[in-house]
Amino acid sequence: MTENFNIDYKKNNGELAIVFSGQLTISSIKKMTESLKANIDNPKKVAISTKDVENLDLTFIQLIQSVKNSGKKNGYEVSVSMKLPDDLSSLLVNAGFGSLLQLKESLV
Repeated sequence: MTENFNIDYKKNNGELAIVFSGQLTISSIKKMTESLKANIDNPKKVAISTKDVENLDLTFIQLIQSVKNSGKKNGYEVSVSMKLPDDLSSLLVNAGFGSLLQLKESLV
């Protein structure tokens, strides 16, 4: 079965860039979580972004929040910047998660 989402990882000098794309929904959240656990290993900084997002739901937002909480607990900075189609941007803003859009957040 083909995955309906993609996660790209790029490591550079202790910094990890993670780019999510595709269907970021509950149907894939378990595989996304497993992939993140396997690829986040004591970074200095994690930069999360999105591109070509077809759909997302609250489980993806919870996953992002979990990474941010792990960064705070384990002493690494996490930044989040999401570029989404207008309909998904409106959905996030209306649900109270507008701060994730195009915003860099630092948590240490």
